[in-house]
Amino acid sequence: MTSPHRVGRPVRLVLAMSLSCALAVGTVTAAAADPDPVYPSQEQVDRARAAAASTAGRVASLDARFAASNARLAQVQTRAAAAAEAYNGARVELEKRAAEARAAQNRASAAERQAESASLEVRQYAAAVYQQGGGLGDLEAYLSSQGPQELLDRAASLEAVGAARNRTLQRASATSVVADTMGRQAARAQAQQLAAAQRAEKARADAQAQAESVAAATAQIQREQQTLAAELASLRNTTVSLERRRQDGLRAAAEARSAAAAAAKQARLAAARVQAARTAAAKRAAQQAAARARAEAARQAAAARAAEDAARRAAEERAAQEREEAPSRPTRTPPPPSTRGGVSAVLSYARDQIGKPYQWGGEGPNSYDCSGLTMMAWRQAGVYLSHYTGAQWRETARVAISDLRPGDLVFYGPSGETSHHMGLYIGGGRMIEAPYTGAAVREASIYRGDLLPYGGRVR
Repeated sequence: MTSPHRVGRPVRLVLAMSLSCALAVGTVTAAAADPDPVYPSQEQVDRARAAAASTAGRVASLDARFAASNARLAQVQTRAAAAAEAYNGARVELEKRAAEARAAQNRASAAERQAESASLEVRQYAAAVYQQGGGLGDLEAYLSSQGPQELLDRAASLEAVGAARNRTLQRASATSVVADTMGRQAARAQAQQLAAAQRAEKARADAQAQAESVAAATAQIQREQQTLAAELASLRNTTVSLERRRQDGLRAAAEARSAAAAAAKQARLAAARVQAARTAAAKRAAQQAAARARAEAARQAAAARAAEDAARRAAEERAAQEREEAPSRPTRTPPPPSTRGGVSAVLSYARDQIGKPYQWGGEGPNSYDCSGLTMMAWRQAGVYLSHYTGAQWRETARVAISDLRPGDLVFYGPSGETSHHMGLYIGGGRMIEAPYTGAAVREASIYRGDLLPYGGRVR
């Protein structure tokens, strides 16, 4: 018979092993049921950083492309404006050459009429001689005389006729030479007119091509900018309109910085002119002081010489008295410019054109280019300027930008003679201008990078 103790030990061993297995399985099951960690992995962090850096880089690249497209647009607009003003200059030259050709042709025609008249007199004289039937000519007057007195009378008459004949021949020869000269001058003037017409036509074609080019380039750049704005909006999670306004704001800020730089440059130039004027004034003051000292020394020397020579002193005193009694020539003060009273009409006309479109070669009433607007504005005051920036530079007096007054003209470009744009100053650093193809007459700041340091004042 088996002992109860011997039976219970194996049972307890089996139960212990079963419990251990159950605990082990429970532990594994619990471990398998735990969730994943809630923070991102290092790989996810690295990917996010790379994506952010890529987005920032693309945003910066797109911003740079925006700025480059704005600069490219400004360049094509400047080229178009320069071509338009070159056409205006060619038209002015053509008008001048045409007037010269007309005047030369008139002179040639008048000389030809005079030559024809003189030639007719010679032909009439020759016909009269022929009709007289030949004879002995001048000698017949001597051989057929009836006495000394008649001989003298005939000789005097013959001499007068000969002198008249010589004058007729000389006049015919001279007028023929003059007619030939005038004819050659007229031919040269007509050739110059033809060449000027060809240059004007080429300038017109160039201006037209530039206008078409700037229109196409503007449309392309605007489409490009619209695409860039949409892409930037996507990258920044903004709307296209907001992004476009942001880019317009960035461009306005860049223009403001450029204007500020231009204004600072003009201020430096004005300060330099003031300093130069002060230096010149000090130099003049020193020269005047030296002149006064020399005059005083000369006066004292004259007084000493006068004391030694009473007679000469009396003569000098009488001469001085005569000079004092002689009427002195009044100093002529130039009158103020007569056109200043018309500035209000000039400015009023220019303001009335605001909003009308730019058109190269335009001089109103519905469209203008830059020099056409200033020309027509000043015409309201009775001043006739030429339709060309370079000509208006020559037709006005120079005035520093710091001394501008309303109605003065401001110029842009490498020089006044080759300026490609201009505007009408209205005060406060502002002007009215016809800017470029695709834009309208507007009020704007005068301060830009290519503003010339001197404007033009109508004389």
